[in-house]
Amino acid sequence: MQDEDGYITLNIKPQKPAISSVDRASSSWWRAMALILLFLSTGMVCGLVTMGLMSVMQRHNLQVENENLSGKVQKLAKNFCQHIIKQLEENQKRSANHKCSPCETNWRYHGDSCYGFFKHNLTWEESKQFCFNWNASLVKTASKNTLDYIKDRTVFIRWVGLSRQNSDKVWLWEDGSALSKNMLDFIGDGRENMDCAYFHKGKIYPTFCENRHFLICEKKAGMMNVDILL
Repeated sequence: MQDEDGYITLNIKPQKPAISSVDRASSSWWRAMALILLFLSTGMVCGLVTMGLMSVMQRHNLQVENENLSGKVQKLAKNFCQHIIKQLEENQKRSANHKCSPCETNWRYHGDSCYGFFKHNLTWEESKQFCFNWNASLVKTASKNTLDYIKDRTVFIRWVGLSRQNSDKVWLWEDGSALSKNMLDFIGDGRENMDCAYFHKGKIYPTFCENRHFLICEKKAGMMNVDILL
């Protein structure tokens, strides 16, 4: 094409450089490497997560096994300690203490509880408060095992943690559970205003709450120091 000065202008368009086969091969190789690295990274992350989960599960299983073993050791130690105390009582013909007991001095260790036999002439409410001051409650004789244990260790009339609001209400233990007559030999339902109960010679009797009797306190025993028995 000729311009105004008579010169010929060449209309040359720039052309894109052709991609060589070497460049294509290099690009394909890098893409393949990138995919391989991605798969390897994903695999490593999954492996680390799996190892972490396995480690947590293993620690949990070990903790459960340790707790189960500790519970079994405590149970064996408790039975052995109570056997020692029972033998001492039979030999001495009186209540006995042993250093293996988790209960305070003069409290007796039986089952999962500590029992305090107190010779204080108190009303039922006074007895309830007395036990409360020891972080305990009046005894709950709702099982034959507990009933037999207390029967063998006292000949006196003693308050138990059983009462009712009035003659029309049901008999309840201090923890709010109802009296099961299948478990206890309850003598009579009590006349009007006889809304508290005492224990004597293996039986539970209703009586007036203002009467004065001895009492039995009960509280949950603490953990034993197993090393004492080793």
